[in-house]
Amino acid sequence: MKITSKTLMVGFDTEVKLGNNDSIEMTLINQAFISEGEGGCVEVDLEIGIDYANVKFLGIDVDSSYNGFREFKKSLLSLGIDLDKLINEKETELANSGIEDKLKLMFRDKI
Repeated sequence: MKITSKTLMVGFDTEVKLGNNDSIEMTLINQAFISEGEGGCVEVDLEIGIDYANVKFLGIDVDSSYNGFREFKKSLLSLGIDLDKLINEKETELANSGIEDKLKLMFRDKI
């Protein structure tokens, strides 16, 4: 039997703060697929923000059920705060922060 390719799936969480005065806190749940590319180089495919946990607004826990979180987002939107936009901006910031290089270094010997 010959193994022709290997991929390592890694889950990692990032604590983020969003909004004015960092009034919204949450954990972004992320995944990375780390594989061996051509020539033995390490490739990383990121999926950032596939889920959220530990959401707080002004230090108060937010209901993390589907309906609870949806209502929270709806309430913020009525105040002119687009939570999806804030999350997307933070995800882009994380993706551009060099996280791919860090993951490559951490797991280069694992694949």
